[in-house]
Amino acid sequence: MDHTILIIEDEEPLRLLLKAELEHEGFKIETAENGETALRLIQKNAPDLIVCDVMMPVMDGFTFQEKISQTENFKDIPLIFLTAKSDKVDIRFGKSLGADDYITKPFDFEDLKVSINAKLKKASNRKQYLNNRLDDIRKSILYSIPHEFKNPLSTLSGFVSLLQDKDYIGREEERQEFLKYIQSSSDRLNRLVTNFLRLAELEILASNEEKVSQLKQNKNVNWLTEFSSFVHDFSSVHKVDVKCDLVGEEFPITPDYNALNMVLSELLLNALNFSSTGNINITVKAVATDHLFEMSVKDSGKGIEDYALKNLTDIFYQHNRQFQEQQGGGLGLTIVNRIVQIYDGKMEIESEVANGTEVKIFIPLYLK
Repeated sequence: MDHTILIIEDEEPLRLLLKAELEHEGFKIETAENGETALRLIQKNAPDLIVCDVMMPVMDGFTFQEKISQTENFKDIPLIFLTAKSDKVDIRFGKSLGADDYITKPFDFEDLKVSINAKLKKASNRKQYLNNRLDDIRKSILYSIPHEFKNPLSTLSGFVSLLQDKDYIGREEERQEFLKYIQSSSDRLNRLVTNFLRLAELEILASNEEKVSQLKQNKNVNWLTEFSSFVHDFSSVHKVDVKCDLVGEEFPITPDYNALNMVLSELLLNALNFSSTGNINITVKAVATDHLFEMSVKDSGKGIEDYALKNLTDIFYQHNRQFQEQQGGGLGLTIVNRIVQIYDGKMEIESEVANGTEVKIFIPLYLK
């Protein structure tokens, strides 16, 4: 496959030399004399890689990189800065904007070629990995949709048809019961679609090293307040008493509001779904230190057999599917596990039949 490289360089002799050398290597080359011209070019045809000078008139390299990093369609294009500025502060600044490499002038063309090939290979591998993961999700969705959507859609269709039947005469209590079934099925369908999208978004995020690196440096100083709020809201909505024990308010954690929300929502719903009616006993614990964030959600419900534990994080796996239709597609623990992996953490599940299940999460903190 031919790769297109955009060269942004204000010195015409160097720009033409690079163009000739890279075309000789088999690349298709586009050129621009400054960042402003380059922005117009990539709007028409996005390159596979950019080689960009830093010190240029009209728009310098740093400004150009900052602009494309804020554009969804261009932010993942590999960029190599080419400059006479070799100060470490400048190099760090360039890389903080998303540059993949920083080569100082004068340079050996072979060094530039090695860097270009390495960045293109890395980008290609990332794209292939992402495509493979998304393809797995697509296949799993196609495989599971007939079953996962059939029951709630049948419930919706059946009760709506009955309520619309002019010959149907029912008590108000009965009508209200039908509406509850309709609402429940609607909620389940909404959760299915939401989780499909969440998993796809997490796979895309996981393949973006720059974003993942930024997430690991996030400092969530309000995690304890957020945690308490999530648990309180869950308890109120589902009318259950969830015991909550939180320690380490003085230590920030890396998972942000959205990550905490998804993890807690899925784990609490699982704990609720696997608890016996009339015997719901859920305990949530979280501890933050200067190097580790630990949390657990424990229930005293039905428990899970040993043979099933290893499959719980597989896409669309549902334990005791025939008895747990309310789970919502079997994606909950898959989503939680993927979030934890993005933060370099691990998830452990301990369970005993008839005595409940405990899900533990450990996330290392690299904050300074």
